[in-house]
Amino acid sequence: MINSIAQFLAQILRVLFDWTGSYGLAIILLTLAVKAVLHPLTRHQLRSMKEMQFLAPQISSLREKYKGDPQRMNAEVMNLYRAHKVNPFGGCLPLLLQIPILWGLFAVFRRPDIFNGATFLGIPLESIPTFGAIAKDPLLLIWPVLVGASTYLQQRMSVTDPSQARMFIFMPFLVGYFATQFPVGMSIYWVTSTLAYMLEYYIVVGRLTPPAPAAPISEDKPPIALLPQRPKGTKKR
Repeated sequence: MINSIAQFLAQILRVLFDWTGSYGLAIILLTLAVKAVLHPLTRHQLRSMKEMQFLAPQISSLREKYKGDPQRMNAEVMNLYRAHKVNPFGGCLPLLLQIPILWGLFAVFRRPDIFNGATFLGIPLESIPTFGAIAKDPLLLIWPVLVGASTYLQQRMSVTDPSQARMFIFMPFLVGYFATQFPVGMSIYWVTSTLAYMLEYYIVVGRLTPPAPAAPISEDKPPIALLPQRPKGTKKR
């Protein structure tokens, strides 16, 4: 499957190169095309994420209220999600779809004949900016720094929970280190994709009207999972 995806991406990359005359621009256009195809799913993911952030205080209250009754607590949380039409797993699909694309691009950029010495901003696209290579050509350091900086900016924009922000504090450094193990072409894809995601986040989340605060569920209103069951022997109409 990865080989088929890699072959398809390589063909698109060559078409874009024939059009632009630059493999660097071809990678940027390919990245934007992938983001455009996935945008409807990303938009749904961002809306779900923002609404879940808005519901976080109500969810915390429910967990505290029913901490001694996990079944009731889970049912009440699901009630809250249903009332506001929020899918807690809505953000998974875009991420899963991007994984084979990333592996396919990695396979493409590792091909020795794909770039044939082409450069972007004076840097060969097939170069891998390892620490040894950076020592010989400090210009290679640009891309790991851009990868780490773009990842940091994305986190500052999208991670609003202070506890989560502390958990991901080392992520920009980790991703920047990974960029020293991949060809420069992959870094161009990562930076372009990250900046495009930030634009999507600003457009979708920045203009999102949050739902009305969740009304507390009264004690005489059982959650969905605890609704009375249909008596045995009765037929569904």
